[in-house]
Amino acid sequence: MAEPPSYRFEPLDQRGILLGLGASQVAVLVLAVVVALGLVTSWPGGGGFAAAATTLAIGGLLCRPVAGRAPPQWLGVVTSFVCRRRAVASVPPALSPGLALRLPARTFAPGVYLCELPATGGHGPVGALLDERSGTAAAILRTKGGSFCLLDDVDKEHKLAAWAAVLESFCGHRSSLVRLQWCQRALPADSAPLIAHLRRAGDSSSPGYSGHASLLGTVGPSTWRHETLVVVTVRCRGRAGRGRAGRGRPSPEGVAALRNELSALRARMHGAGLACEGVLDGPGTAVALADFLVPSLARAPGSYPWPLAVEEHWGELRADGVWHRTYWVAEWPRSRVGPDFLSPLLIGAGRRSFSVVMAPVPPERAQRDTESSRTSQVADAQLRAEGGFLETARHRRKSEALEGREAELADGRGVFELAGFVTVSAGERGQLDAACSELERAAGAAKLSLRRLYGQQREALTWALPFGRGL
Repeated sequence: MAEPPSYRFEPLDQRGILLGLGASQVAVLVLAVVVALGLVTSWPGGGGFAAAATTLAIGGLLCRPVAGRAPPQWLGVVTSFVCRRRAVASVPPALSPGLALRLPARTFAPGVYLCELPATGGHGPVGALLDERSGTAAAILRTKGGSFCLLDDVDKEHKLAAWAAVLESFCGHRSSLVRLQWCQRALPADSAPLIAHLRRAGDSSSPGYSGHASLLGTVGPSTWRHETLVVVTVRCRGRAGRGRAGRGRPSPEGVAALRNELSALRARMHGAGLACEGVLDGPGTAVALADFLVPSLARAPGSYPWPLAVEEHWGELRADGVWHRTYWVAEWPRSRVGPDFLSPLLIGAGRRSFSVVMAPVPPERAQRDTESSRTSQVADAQLRAEGGFLETARHRRKSEALEGREAELADGRGVFELAGFVTVSAGERGQLDAACSELERAAGAAKLSLRRLYGQQREALTWALPFGRGL
């Protein structure tokens, strides 16, 4: 019997200019050395040497990562968090068919609009999220999947090969695609039809319905529905016009590029046997965003999908009475895992949003980056050997990963940059803490290392939602 497929991810790529140290850390070390030399020169005797040793020790401590970041990086995060407004309120604009829905600039992301592209060429309308600052436009597809965890190893391998073929098609040629994102969300289900059915069953005189009445107490808050969204983000430079009428509207070239990529993705997914329900229009996109951001909002065509008030804290964010906390997947599994290793995160109860953002890397750039990483790895190994430092298992694993990446590029395989984000939401602060504790346990079962994005919760929330952002 063939062994089931297994996978192992590369270690986190800590890019640096010297021994894995970033530019800010190297600058701190250089400054510490210069100050130490100045102290020794200007302060002769034992006092100068003691002061120089203290300066070098402080410089070393400033280069030591704290919760995954060096102190100079934390300084930038803290400064940005303190300087910006953390409690803001937005006023819904007067909606009309001719104007786009703008995301309030001080709430989440400045310059983000939601507009609807009209139907053309036999295709229906498309809801587009236009980000003017980054020059991109994104659209959302709703997909439908089956019980992947219940499939046997052969069917799982076929499904994975089909999805890999879809991803490979975006790496072999130049296209306007910037990012591809899939977002799996768990939301409260509308349990009213199920409750009505159970009540009718309980009133029945048939003996087969005698146990249905006891299920009424378990239906409601514990009932969840899961949905998967795929976000396509393309380059969209320029506006369609000037003035108020042109704001929030992509250029004709951007509209054509977005429609082409959507059509190509749908065709490839159908060809690979993956179900795709269709592209969301403007109201559908607004509902998809508001389902997670503003769950208490009554759904209606043209309703305002953005929170009216946002209060940002150091480790979480409150939007319209709902608490959100976002994590970054700092480390993917280092040991070999099966294709369904994310199941503990995806099938758990509670309001969650798990998002993976992928950016295709052109083959030429992928080859250059791999050669540069390989050269840097060899140089760092020589420096460690000359300095008397031992090579760790992590260094050997990283070297093996680089060799494997070189072999895959030689075989013509594509390369993606990716990042994962998880957002947990709850109505109260205590419920949020309990839900986050459950999430961290599920992440441990999936062999993931999560890191809370302190000081960046406002922008991090858009990374875990279907905005096409995060890289």
